[in-house]
Amino acid sequence: MEEYEVPEALCSKLRLTVMSCRVSQNMFFSELKEKTKATDGNLSIQLKKLKEWGYIKAQKMLKDNKAVTQYQLTKQGLDEFEEYVRFLEKVLTNRE
Repeated sequence: MEEYEVPEALCSKLRLTVMSCRVSQNMFFSELKEKTKATDGNLSIQLKKLKEWGYIKAQKMLKDNKAVTQYQLTKQGLDEFEEYVRFLEKVLTNRE
């Protein structure tokens, strides 16, 4: 099997969960918090890291006259996540 280095962005359970949630739809911070059961502080830190690495982007907006942040995967984030999933599929199909 060819060698594959897992990106640091995907080495955290919380970041991996965020990426998994983001594949199918854009989500607000409150939705990600509910889905991941993470604290505000931990989720904020992991989202900041994913954003700095170029995996997600954030859009601030008003929703019901309240400031909210919506997150979505970037093309780079989606490409890296799909490559990681392909690697896992290879690992699972090549086990003995």
